Amino acid sequence: MSLVAEILQALESARDAHQFDQDVSIVDAAAEAEYIVEVASRHGADGARERALEYALRRAQGELLGHVLGFVRFMGVELLTDKQCLVPRRETEVLGRAAVRELQAMNRAAVNVVDMCCGAGNLACAIASHVDHANINASDLTDGTVDLARRNVKHLDLHARVEVHQGDLFEPLRGRGLEGQVDLIVCNPPYISSGRLGAERAELLDNEPREAFDGGPYGLTIHQRVLQDALDFLRPGGWLMFEFGSGQDRQLKLLFGRTRGAYVDIGWEQDAQGGARAAIARKAD
Repeated sequence: MSLVAEILQALESARDAHQFDQDVSIVDAAAEAEYIVEVASRHGADGARERALEYALRRAQGELLGHVLGFVRFMGVELLTDKQCLVPRRETEVLGRAAVRELQAMNRAAVNVVDMCCGAGNLACAIASHVDHANINASDLTDGTVDLARRNVKHLDLHARVEVHQGDLFEPLRGRGLEGQVDLIVCNPPYISSGRLGAERAELLDNEPREAFDGGPYGLTIHQRVLQDALDFLRPGGWLMFEFGSGQDRQLKLLFGRTRGAYVDIGWEQDAQGGARAAIARKAD
């Protein structure tokens, strides 16, 4: 039996035996097994099997793959991870792919992008990697997230086109010549309500910081602010895109309605299960 097959068997057995929380569940055991073996082999053949089995055991016990390996793949880009920041999720690739699609469709020599609530910098780094004429300003609030995002920019040698700022939402971007000049804003804000985070989703806080999840009383506190503040930065016809939780599209339709026509062409990007996962909208001309 090959090492990949051995690791795959261990992961599949763990998946079948346990009902993991959806955020740590083993969705694609084959892909995880291959990645575990690849990372374990980077330090040489000696000890690779032991390292891979150790990684598989930790993963089988419900530890996030990004914490086990110290890396995670997002839209084909390998990112550093740590426990100070949310580990990038596969479902956020829905948002990233929508952003890349619209940026590539723009007939512009260069495009200005903002990654708000950037976390590990996964969206900023992935967009920059797939759209080589994109200049990106990313922003987040906490020391840990900003530090990790900057390390990922350096890790991927993207510092010429990606800059990471620290502050409250758009505040660190004001006065930098970005007002009315941004082609696309992407945002993956926290969107679990404070009540749920203190009850049935409390296990999330065992591995990752509260600020990565807590979206206020209804889970949409940051979305409300971004919908308003983004208008100061988007050019006419520029795109706003953001992720949200299951079932929140109903409330978001109401929030878009309250902007009184400031946004047009409002649409919804679906995840692999067919549920609405990200909102996209253009600033009216």
